[in-house]
Amino acid sequence: MALILLSGCTADGPAPPPPPATSTTPTAPPTLPEGLVGGPATGGIGITALLPTTGPTLFDADRGSVATPPGYPGGDVGMSVLRVGKSAVLIAYPAGTTDPLEAFVYTGPASPPRSLGHAWSVAPAVDGESVWVIRPDAPDACRLQRVSLSGGELGPGQPASCRTEVRAGTPHGLLITIDSGNTSSTDALIDPDTGRTVQQAPRILGVAGDWMLLDGLTELTLVDLRNNRHQQLSRPVIARTPTVVPSRDGGVWAVDFADPAYRSTSTQTRDLWLLHPDTPNWEHVAAMPFITEHLKRGGGFGWSDAGDLVLADGVLAAWHPGEPRWRLGKAALPTSTWSGFAVLP
Repeated sequence: MALILLSGCTADGPAPPPPPATSTTPTAPPTLPEGLVGGPATGGIGITALLPTTGPTLFDADRGSVATPPGYPGGDVGMSVLRVGKSAVLIAYPAGTTDPLEAFVYTGPASPPRSLGHAWSVAPAVDGESVWVIRPDAPDACRLQRVSLSGGELGPGQPASCRTEVRAGTPHGLLITIDSGNTSSTDALIDPDTGRTVQQAPRILGVAGDWMLLDGLTELTLVDLRNNRHQQLSRPVIARTPTVVPSRDGGVWAVDFADPAYRSTSTQTRDLWLLHPDTPNWEHVAAMPFITEHLKRGGGFGWSDAGDLVLADGVLAAWHPGEPRWRLGKAALPTSTWSGFAVLP
């Protein structure tokens, strides 16, 4: 056996033929449109939005800026806006300080706002007529408080960490982030009257109606809050943590798998999908994905009362699920550093 093995290792023979030459042609990335593709609508798109410019701008999608409501902070104060029911709350961030923000209720195009006082965070309540705030009472003491849009505090409130971030009131509780801003932060759905935790997860993307969406390393998880049933969902695209905005009735969710560094470049892309949680099915929104310059400023998306998905990207645009294309507003949006908007009413 040894001779056989040795001869097998040392015998001369014809050299094996070289492996065939191979060539790999790199797959070209898909060519994405630059900007949102759509067309004008006969008679306009009928969308009016409040933009958190410094001072705020009431903006008609087809006519442009129609009013600058008086009485809001100016200068270098940063602004953001929340839709609360059919109204809006503007939030002023003092520049260059660690002071609390101040919340203001929008009262109309020609009237000054109503201040709701100072808070560390603000979120719409489920009734559409109030907000939840983390109210500072002392340098290291805060409370969770519900405040009516008329300005009155509702109930005594509950002691809370000043690092708690309120995110949204829902029929199943208040969505919050615990220890916001730290790597140890976690999300929870709580009973705001008692502080009892209803659900907790490292990252809750959104809660609306009877449904909660959780983020995961590779998949998403949909939770039916009526029976705590968990169902894993594959992401429709490979992307980082998406932004989720449910429709006003909670029946369909807009999920944006935006990428601020598409294929490791400086190119920004937006890629909106609809999630129907009761099915659950994904639906790709028309004209997605596309290249944009408005992920970080001059952009945002939300829903109208009529069930249109509304997108800010150079202009305001509206799309109703099932339509073949976006309806584009005629007026160019302001080019300042604002981001986000609230569709009115």
